[in-house]
Amino acid sequence: MSNIALRGYTQKIKESSGNSFFKPREDPLRHDRTLVFDTETTTDQYQNVKIGYFKICQDGYIQHKGMFYDAAMLNDNEKKVCEVYTSKYDIPLYTLNEFIDEVFYPEVFGLKTLCVGFNLPFDISRISKRVGDSRKQNKGGFTFTLSENKFNPPIIVKKMGDAYNFKFTSTKINKGNDHFTGYFLDAQKLAEVLLQSKKISLDKAGQKLNTKTKKMKNIEHGKVTKKYIDYLIQDVETTYQVYEKLIEELDHYQIDIPPTKIFSSASIGKHSLKQLGIESFLSLNPEFSHEMLGNIMTSYYGGRCECKIRKEPVKVTTLDFTSMYPTITMEMDLWKFMIAESLEMKDITDEIKEMLSKVNLAYLQNKDNWKDFVVMVKIQPDEDIVPVRMDYKGSGTGYNVGINYLSSDSELWYALPDVINSVILTGKVPIIIEAIKFIPKGIQKGLKKSQILGIDVDPTKDNLVQVLVEERQNIKLHMKDISKDDPEYQQLSSRAQAIKILVNAMSYGIFIELNPENKKSDIQVFGLDDFNTSENRYEKAGNYYHPLLAVMITAGSKLFLAMAEAKTKELDSVHAYMDTDSIFVPPEHAQEIIDYFQPLNPYSLDIDLLKPEKEDMWSYGISSKRYALYTYENEEINFMEGERSFKLHGLGHLTNPFPKTIGDWQAEIWEDLLQLHYGILTEIDIEEKYSNLYAISRLTVSTANVLRRFKGFNKGKSWAEQIKPFNFYHVGFQTIEENGKAVKPLAPFSNDPQSIVYEPFIDYETGEVKQGSHYFKQLSRTIIEYANHPESKFDGEIGVLERKHVQADSVIYIGKEANSIDEQALDVKRSQEFINKQEIMGNILNMSQKQAEALGVSRSRFHGIKKRIRENEDLNLNTPAVRKLVKKA
Repeated sequence: MSNIALRGYTQKIKESSGNSFFKPREDPLRHDRTLVFDTETTTDQYQNVKIGYFKICQDGYIQHKGMFYDAAMLNDNEKKVCEVYTSKYDIPLYTLNEFIDEVFYPEVFGLKTLCVGFNLPFDISRISKRVGDSRKQNKGGFTFTLSENKFNPPIIVKKMGDAYNFKFTSTKINKGNDHFTGYFLDAQKLAEVLLQSKKISLDKAGQKLNTKTKKMKNIEHGKVTKKYIDYLIQDVETTYQVYEKLIEELDHYQIDIPPTKIFSSASIGKHSLKQLGIESFLSLNPEFSHEMLGNIMTSYYGGRCECKIRKEPVKVTTLDFTSMYPTITMEMDLWKFMIAESLEMKDITDEIKEMLSKVNLAYLQNKDNWKDFVVMVKIQPDEDIVPVRMDYKGSGTGYNVGINYLSSDSELWYALPDVINSVILTGKVPIIIEAIKFIPKGIQKGLKKSQILGIDVDPTKDNLVQVLVEERQNIKLHMKDISKDDPEYQQLSSRAQAIKILVNAMSYGIFIELNPENKKSDIQVFGLDDFNTSENRYEKAGNYYHPLLAVMITAGSKLFLAMAEAKTKELDSVHAYMDTDSIFVPPEHAQEIIDYFQPLNPYSLDIDLLKPEKEDMWSYGISSKRYALYTYENEEINFMEGERSFKLHGLGHLTNPFPKTIGDWQAEIWEDLLQLHYGILTEIDIEEKYSNLYAISRLTVSTANVLRRFKGFNKGKSWAEQIKPFNFYHVGFQTIEENGKAVKPLAPFSNDPQSIVYEPFIDYETGEVKQGSHYFKQLSRTIIEYANHPESKFDGEIGVLERKHVQADSVIYIGKEANSIDEQALDVKRSQEFINKQEIMGNILNMSQKQAEALGVSRSRFHGIKKRIRENEDLNLNTPAVRKLVKKA
């Protein structure tokens, strides 16, 4: 018996009045004046600013430039170097305070100049005097004080997903209609979005954008020399040129979006819809049934990822679907839903029962049938193969989605494609309770023609998704006939990349966007039923929240994968692995599977819907996101050149444990893992090679929650001796429990991560300072555990795994599932579980004394808890005894 988790939809019981007259400021689409700056810091754990450089440009022409320094961080010789350098090149030299009060604030606050930096949060933190926790709607962020001048407002920096939002605080001077929040741009984040490269460095951004100035290399950090100042100045120049090139890239989109408002590719997608006059579903249909939105949310499961053949090398060809989510959008004709004025719901239970009785692989090849799949189906699960979200590991670390046999006492809602998935994999029709078809009605009245990426788009006639995908395919065909050295090739490549970004940005993500508030409030949770709670945070829907579209796009994608699985099975074989839009199949069956899908091509071009990416390679899978593709001959293992053909989910966050002579240390580990399998190495060999190394991660102090853990370390110290926001820090992985709690080592940044195991560290759980290498996990142990990591969503150990048979006895409602990557290693942030206090109190009242005592709650305490429930009709859920009962309740 198991608990399964379903997503819920929340509404505030009492909406806050807010300020109905307040309208958010519109940032300029482009800025004619910019201030770009960068800092260089000490190389110790405190990373204090030593020197900095800035450049102010108006319409591309330099207006002012200068250097600044913190005298307290420089020795006499370094000060002399700064003075001689700036005198020789006629560069104004400022102290840090002078730069802030005489340059930074007059420009960025006074003249409303755009402030640009590469990894701007770090540099804002460097030039600050102190930091405090932001409050109210900015809770979780940092408030930086840069100046003692009360006319210069502090700056709030708050994490938003993988990006940061910057703004000047409200003060007596900066308030009301004249309140100015500032213009700030982190060029690194803009580069990550427009170049589709996570955590891109300035060096890599300059290379990709082919800037005239490039980042200097082979520099010794920490000591101020003439060459080091050259390096700093060149960084600022490179940052400015990267910024200019990125704005050129953004101009290609022809979308009216301020660069300061781009936090992810989804930002571009939302602005493109806005430019076409497309309004959000909820704004047009504010009275749409909350109960139905709750039902739809319970059927949201995202993508599919699984390792089907475990720890057994097999030959595969990897097949990738072309533009999976856009293709599903086309197959199911979802553009009509995006531009619809409203939705009509129609009961078609009998029709769905009839359709499911005849559905098969041939039926699913007919693309006309897919337009009737926008249906929600309530079933009574009875050994049906459907998405199931639960704690498969049983460790309490979170929920995962597996495609498994499910039986349940509860009737559950699924998207029709997920139900079809079960039919083609089991050969039986589930018990259908109800089926509701959604029909788009009318066309929004505010739609308008626009030009996007050089393409004229009329949203009333043109499916923007189709237009963009076909344009990109035409470009890729044209590029085949052009030399890579031809300037036109780079232009076409840039355009194709922009189209890909925009198409993906309009996929399911913007339709499922939810933004949890920072504090608990009185909310109503809708799912299979509804309940009120004061124990959770409200999740505010994004501008284009439309869960029906998100559910249908992801369910349709899972159906594509199920069809590929069923076709492989029909050929008397089995897939080795699948993930979101790809499947690994036996090479001898690849072409038949490709041919099966081709009739479903929804585009006007002859596009291969399913295409081979890596052919006739060995595949070795451990679990989801943990696999390698390689060649193996004469006991020699080789990965693909030019790209990584392996996944190291669960190890990829670690710092390089080896000397710098080993560049791709992850490839080194995977080669050792494979050699371990083939018997070339033994576990003793792994132990000897890695036993003196430790599993260490480098993370960033990105939220107030993480900084708070350094409170004891920082107490009583000056700002210069404190661990500051956006400093790097190291995390070790717990091996020891003390007083019933795992010790989680947290250490200040070091250039030699492996050395921290011999230094004092902070226990993340308690804040206490401890020391000893025995608290840290040996890398050899981590690697062996990695090699033995189970595919917990399936049954079996080696070879072809079997689906689990899940018997669900209860349902838990959860919120947004995305984790903060910077805090994941600390288990800081998980999806919230919505707490139905009335249900919990009822379950406790029905609990026997014997059950309570088995959970460690004494007779008298249990009696007192029950008495409080009956007399007060309320219960404190945070007492130790109640927490024990809640787990069972």
